[in-house]
Order: sequence, then C-alpha cells, then structure tokens
Amino acid sequence: MKNFYWLWYGFVLWIARVAQLCFLYWMDAPTGGPIVENWGKFFPQTMVVEAGMAMTLAFIFGAVSLVLKKHLARKIWGILSVVVAGVYIFSSGGDDELVRWMGQHLSLSFFGTYSNAASDMGLVGRIFIGGIGHFSLSIGWAALMIFASAMLYRKLYWKWFEVTKPKNILVTLGVTLFVAVVGLSGSCWCVSSNMCWKRVCPVMLRIATEIKQNVSDPVKGEHYDEGIRLLGGDPTKEYPFWKEAPNEAQSIEAFKAKPLSERPDIILLTIETFRGWTGDMRIGSACERFRNLCKLSKKSLYFPNARSVGYPSVEGFLGVLAGVWSHPTKSFLSDYANTNLRTLPKILSDAGYYTDLLTATKPDFDKLDPWFEAWFDHWEFKSENQHDVPIADRFREVYANRPADKPLFMDWMTTSMHVPFTIPSEYGPTPSDPDEAYVRSVAYMDSAVGIVLDEIEKGPRANQTVIIVVGDHAFGNNGQHTTPEYIGTVQEGYTWVPLMIAGPGIEPLLKTEVVSQVNLAPTILDYLGLEVSNNFVGTSLLKRIEVASDSVAASDSTATADSAAKAYTFTATDSFSPVFAFRLTDIAMQKDSLTFYGNLDDPEASSVFATRLTPDWDTTHLAEGFIVGRRLDKAPADFDAVEANMRNAAEAWEYTVNSNKLKP
Repeated sequence: MKNFYWLWYGFVLWIARVAQLCFLYWMDAPTGGPIVENWGKFFPQTMVVEAGMAMTLAFIFGAVSLVLKKHLARKIWGILSVVVAGVYIFSSGGDDELVRWMGQHLSLSFFGTYSNAASDMGLVGRIFIGGIGHFSLSIGWAALMIFASAMLYRKLYWKWFEVTKPKNILVTLGVTLFVAVVGLSGSCWCVSSNMCWKRVCPVMLRIATEIKQNVSDPVKGEHYDEGIRLLGGDPTKEYPFWKEAPNEAQSIEAFKAKPLSERPDIILLTIETFRGWTGDMRIGSACERFRNLCKLSKKSLYFPNARSVGYPSVEGFLGVLAGVWSHPTKSFLSDYANTNLRTLPKILSDAGYYTDLLTATKPDFDKLDPWFEAWFDHWEFKSENQHDVPIADRFREVYANRPADKPLFMDWMTTSMHVPFTIPSEYGPTPSDPDEAYVRSVAYMDSAVGIVLDEIEKGPRANQTVIIVVGDHAFGNNGQHTTPEYIGTVQEGYTWVPLMIAGPGIEPLLKTEVVSQVNLAPTILDYLGLEVSNNFVGTSLLKRIEVASDSVAASDSTATADSAAKAYTFTATDSFSPVFAFRLTDIAMQKDSLTFYGNLDDPEASSVFATRLTPDWDTTHLAEGFIVGRRLDKAPADFDAVEANMRNAAEAWEYTVNSNKLKP
C-alpha cells in the first residue's frame, strides 16, 4: 500500500466525487424530484471524466515529488497536495449545489457576480435553511474526505519516498497517467455531445478553459452582419444599436417645462421569480390567488406571454432597467462593469424625474449596488425589510415623502417568491413540497402588491401614474427542469413572465404575442414623448394615437384646454420583433408562435417548439401544470437557416458587448 500512495490519493478524490454525484442525481432538487429525468445520460460519463481529473492530479503530484530531494520541499509539496484535494472536493461539491439551485456551474463569472453573496444572510440564510439536509450531507461528506486525504498524507506520504522498487514507481505513475488520459479524453469517446460535456466537465478544467477565453481578444464573426440585422441593429454602424436623437436637449427641456400634472409618475413593480404560467390572469384559479394583480390586469395592456432576457435576477434587472439582452456566455453586469450604457433610470433622471429604488434583497448579493448607485438618485435596502410586506410598508413611507416638485420613477423589487419560497415565520413553516411553497408565497406577494396599489390609488397622483408589473425571471418546476428536449436555462420555465402596463390613456387590452423585457424602456420613452439618444435594443409596445380636445376634456376633468389639444391615447402595436434570451451559451428565439432553442457550442443541440399562446395546460395544479410547449413533429423548412442565424445573432451580440460597442 505504501508503494502506491499517489494511486490511493487519486482514488480518494474519485470516491469523494462519486458520492457527491450520487447526492446530485439521486436526491430531490429544490424544484422537487430528481435533477434530471434520466441520470444515465450524465452520471456514468461524469464518473469517467472525474476519474481522469482525480488521477491527473495524482500523476502531477507523484511525478513532481520524485525530483524533490530536500525534506522541506517534500513537506511543502505534500501539504499542497492535501490543500488541492480540499479545493477540488469543495469546489466540485459547490458546483453541484449551483447546478441544483441555479442551473449553472461554478465559474470565474459566477465568482465575479456572487463573491459577496454570503454577506446577505437574509436570502442566503433562507436558501441554506431550505436545503439544510442536502447542504449538511454535502458539507459533511466533503469534510470527511478532506480529513481522509490528510490522514493518508500523515500515514503514507513519507513511505512513498522510501520506495526502492522502480517498478512500483512505474506502476503508480503508469496507472494514474493511463486513467488520466482515458478519463479526460472521455469528451471524445463517452460523452455524446457538447451539451453533455458542459454538464460533466470537471470544475477545475472548466475554469482553466474560461481563463484561456478571457485572455483572448474579441473576434467579429464571419456572419456578424446577419446576426446584427436579426437582432434589429445596423451592422454598418460602429455602434449598431445606438440611436442618436439630434433634438434631445430640446425634447428634455420641453418635457421638464410641462406642468407636473402632465409628467406622470412611473411605478415599476419588479416581481421576483414570477412564473408566467402560474401568474396567467386568464385563468380563474390564478386570479383567485393574485386578487390584486388580477384586478390590475383588467385595466392594463396585458402581455401574459412576456419573456425575461435571461436568468437569474441580475439578468432580469439588466433587461428591465438597461433595455439590453444578457451576455451569451457570461454575466453582463459583473463581467463587463465598464460597459458604456445609457439606462432607463438615468434618462428619466435627466428628464427631471426623481428616481428611487426599494429592494427587499441585498444588492451586493450579486454586486448590483454599484449599478444602483450610478443609475438612481436614491436606492435603499434595509435588513428589516427582507420580505414583501415590510418592503410594501416602506414604499408607503417613501411614497408619502417623495419630492413634491418632481415626477417619480420608483422601482419596487420583491423577494419572497425567490426559491426556496419562504415567507415570515408567523405564517407557519414552509411546506416541504416546492409547488405548495411557491403558491403560498404567491398570496403573500400579492398582498404586498395590494398595499402598494392602495397607497397609489388614495394619493393625489393616482390619475397621473403609470404602473408596470413584470417578473425579473421565472424558475423551472420539476417537469421543466428534467425535460430532455429543453436546452439549458433560457427555456420558458426560466424566462416566461407576465407583463402589465396600466396608466392614463393606455387602452386595456390583452395581447398574447411574445414580448421581451427589453421592450419596456423604449415603451416608457414613447409614452412620455421623450426623444433621447439610447442604446435600447427593443421597440415600443405602444401605438400613439392623437385624441381630439373635446374627447379628452370629457374623459378627464383635470385636463386643461392646452394639454387636451396635445393629448394622446395609446394602444398596442400591431407587430412585434423576435424575442431573444441568452445564458451561458444557450440561446432562445421566439418569433410568432414558434420558439427556437440552440447553443453556441453545439449546432446539433437545437429544437423548435410551438409557443403556448392560450392557457390549455393543467390549471388545477398551477405551479406544476405547465411543463413544455408542444415540440413540432416536423421542423419548419427554414429551420436550419434560422438555427444558424440564431447563433450568428448570439455571436454578434457577444462581440458587441465584449468590444464595448453599445454607446459611444
């Protein structure tokens, strides 16, 4: 045994990973049920690849140890091998937990976004308590295996240097090298696709690949022009999405000169994890749970089939407030912090608005605080307001003490519908079934929305207020999470959210077309009549219709003759652009009634679904009733061209962001 120390070292690492993989694939995910429908597609392949990774470490440490002659050098090298074992086991276990909770792997981008997350004991604490059984098992097993590697070092490490038989050295290094080569070459012989490799790739190898990509310069692809056109930009311009408004100064000054009564407040309610199929107000049972939002939907331009630009919340906030898509491979706001952007709150601040944000989630959880500091006149997070009702009560205080001489733009962000769907303890323990826990949190969130809406309705600006409701993203239920036909986390289970826009002059109307978060910013500018330069990638959802002065006066007793003569009403536009979502090389494009899925790294990982535009799923079990759209039995004739263009679009957008070409 002493002659094969490094072989035992690699074996301990591999056994650690095998057990962790059992925890991942054979225990329930936070959505309920297994992490994948068919563990046989990933578990055996991962064991092979992880064996290769474990033995690679063993071979490297074993080979180098042979050339170390001094006692101190050998001691340092041995201690380092135990440290590396600990990093490998803990990082691999952490990677598994991220897959369970967030549908993504550990990466440099993740560290850049969530390195401060542990400081938020509100949300992180709720997540930990919600998964304490699995967390405890994972942490306990990792600690045990690190202890085992340390004991192996103490008992056998020095015996390795006493080996006198060269054949034992050759056997040890030969076996570790052979397993290393066979295991890490598994991507060629036992992994079926690039998509499968993304799941089974060891975390250390993944991070090494990411480092290599980060040092590479942005490359404009061969089909850049086609991609930019599909995205709605102009490839002939250096900044393909920049829209220059030559009369911006005059437009802003004219707007600021209007009476306050003609400069409406804009209240944006950003609802955490708002599943579109659960919050579809066309369904009677949904309205029973969302009494306040259902009432609002009847007075709104209502899009039950809206989509977020990606997942998780940091991407949803990007789409809503910055009006751009997620980065196709990284986290936009953390990985590209120096990107030139002109955001909605900054534009409104320039136009004389007082911009404010209230959030129930600590912004430095995903490093949003520098952006909020830059975008808003004021933003606030208080630890005592880490649930929806307290943050609604805080809204009442802030709303009542707002500046009296300015219109208000307020973004109010909820949190209680974030997985694991916990609400204050006085409402009882969180149900063990994720479906039941989510539906319970829905009612709590809606009661908080009711507080906000009541405060607005009883205030003096009730008739000069636009109210917008949108989800930051969704969160797949178990049926969506395990459906093999779906690709990654830009499928509808993670991006389908409701969208409502209600306000003076906006015609209440139900529109089933698929729209995006990126449409919100240009819609608000269009509603206000502001002509300003911007980098928003979407288009307005409103169609402006001039209204005769007598009809305005008849419908609005507060209107002056001058304002009536210039008044407009708004209805929905007739046509809608393709809707995109990107995340970690996954691509979704929705056009008309079809949803196309693809992947940047794997052209073969593509499919097309008929988008659900009517509530024809199981409405008796709202949270789990929706599973998948109907996959087409026969792909459209232009499917290959569409799929290729989707990847062209993702590559073109990636180049645009990487090269900082959004705003001059």
